[in-house]
Amino acid sequence: MLIRTYIPQMPLSMFVDYFWYMEAYNPSHPRELTLPDGSVEMIIDLGEDVIRLFDRHNRELVFGHAIVCGPHSEYFVINSTCASRVIGIHFKPGGIHPFLKERLGEIHNTHLPLHALWGSRISGLRDELLDSLVPEKMFQILERRLLSLAIRDLERHPAVQYVLNNLHGNRIGEIIEQVGISHRKFNQLFKEEVGMTPKRLNRIYRFQEVLRNLHFGETRSWTDIALECSYYDQAHFIKDFQSFSGLNPSEYKPISGRHYNHAAIFT
Repeated sequence: MLIRTYIPQMPLSMFVDYFWYMEAYNPSHPRELTLPDGSVEMIIDLGEDVIRLFDRHNRELVFGHAIVCGPHSEYFVINSTCASRVIGIHFKPGGIHPFLKERLGEIHNTHLPLHALWGSRISGLRDELLDSLVPEKMFQILERRLLSLAIRDLERHPAVQYVLNNLHGNRIGEIIEQVGISHRKFNQLFKEEVGMTPKRLNRIYRFQEVLRNLHFGETRSWTDIALECSYYDQAHFIKDFQSFSGLNPSEYKPISGRHYNHAAIFT
């Protein structure tokens, strides 16, 4: 397996976590569990197969060679039975907002063909990537193309940015009060720019904190992990873990070499 990543220059780095490229020629597992982190993913398959996904109800979703995974608070499953060459953009929560005319809440937990969002503006993109010989050149192409797709100023709403910066480990109501906007109006604004409410995103952040503990931490009891990650008790922790992953914590198996918050083996 070959994996490359690239962090774009300013101003894109305010909206994009990283660009990524992956080659996998001998998949060790037929399906891959993609876990929610509140972000949006743009994926372009550079191989000959179409993109096949499965939702949490095990319904198969078949696309072409390029899709956008809207802001997700649910897991989904990728068919990984075939060798693949794939490139993509991992946006920060709300990071795709300046590049879309749609409100992000409208594509929450959905998958869309790339052309459904950008039409002819992305024509020839895949061919241009295929003509490139190395991932570094592909990253330059994606960076240039993404900048051309901006339909708004490349800046964040200050209230949304403030809450995103302070969401981890703080009381949501208190943070919203600090921005001077009513809770109802702010929740609406946040959903338009990020795709979900601050409360739901905060739950996802807490779930991601659990994954960090499981991936990097020393062996500890589930009760200790639950309390450390601010769950009321172990039952609350397990319920949330099952909701976001479809698994019990003991069934979680991260994929070697992948970002801990993004993929796990699906059995």
